[in-house]
Amino acid sequence: MAFDLKNAYNKYAKFGTSFNRGINKLVGKDVLQDVKEIEAPRDFLPYTEFAKYSVEEPAQWTALTGESRVFSLEGSSLNVSSTLDVCMKYRKLFQTTARYYADRFKFNYHNCVQDFDTLVHYFEEMYLEGLTPMIYRAYSILLSLGVVSADIETFTLHQIATYKRASTSWEIMVGIETSRNQAAQNAGNVVGNSVQMQGGGFGFKGAMKGMAKAELFNFGMGALGKITEIQNRMSQEDKAKVYAEFKQDLFFEEVYSDYVNTFLTMIEILSENNELTNVHTITGNDFTVMVRNLQNPMFPQDKVVSALINLIATYPFEPTCYELLKQKIGETAEVNEIINYFVG
Repeated sequence: MAFDLKNAYNKYAKFGTSFNRGINKLVGKDVLQDVKEIEAPRDFLPYTEFAKYSVEEPAQWTALTGESRVFSLEGSSLNVSSTLDVCMKYRKLFQTTARYYADRFKFNYHNCVQDFDTLVHYFEEMYLEGLTPMIYRAYSILLSLGVVSADIETFTLHQIATYKRASTSWEIMVGIETSRNQAAQNAGNVVGNSVQMQGGGFGFKGAMKGMAKAELFNFGMGALGKITEIQNRMSQEDKAKVYAEFKQDLFFEEVYSDYVNTFLTMIEILSENNELTNVHTITGNDFTVMVRNLQNPMFPQDKVVSALINLIATYPFEPTCYELLKQKIGETAEVNEIINYFVG
């Protein structure tokens, strides 16, 4: 019968735990820790076996049209192209549809996830179940707006490289376990390989005896290394502590953010293909410098309006623009009209 390392080790672990607790009781404090047992691999139900979300999926969108718009601001004009206007019309659809898929994710989460391991295991299927249709909807709009060379694979890579708040949170959870277990393995390797005996001796019998002793000693050191690794791996208790700190409500909003930001990926690709001129969704140093300059009381007052218009035209989806607009101009009818159009 084959040797069962797991059962043998766990018998040792139970004995060791009992012994250590006896010592702790004698000395009156916890000096020695419990010996961890080898945990059996967990079985997970197939994702398809869980209850399905009963709310009907939003209908597929139809092609919309836009028109050029002009907004007045203190005697100057803020121009909106017909392409940007049609994108603004789609924006509400992105928001309501992303909310549906985020709610479905939340429903599935409460059905599938009970602890650290189930979160790590089921996340990708739950997340992609909403992200995939959002990407497809956004990609389809690109085709209707003239980007006929649009590629859904490129769109997907662009999306997951830029808007990945929820997947980053999940990767952190995975990384906690991976780092802990890698460190445990490294520690086990150090212990197991710290001292290795070489066989030897005088004559054939002496050499054989030396080799046997060396093999036995090295096996023992390897086993000690394995014990060291097991004791340092992330346990279910460790995972429970991490999972207890996990902010589910924040995680659900991160999922919604990733889904709705397929809209911003669409805008970026339209800009890259010159369907939107000089429109950006990601701010950089130029934006930061201009905002800082506009907040400076020494900024020339006769240039404030033109600077604000340029800022909004270039970064129409950046909330800071509209906070600055109210701060510098006030909540006038013109300002409110601009904010209602771009922010809603």
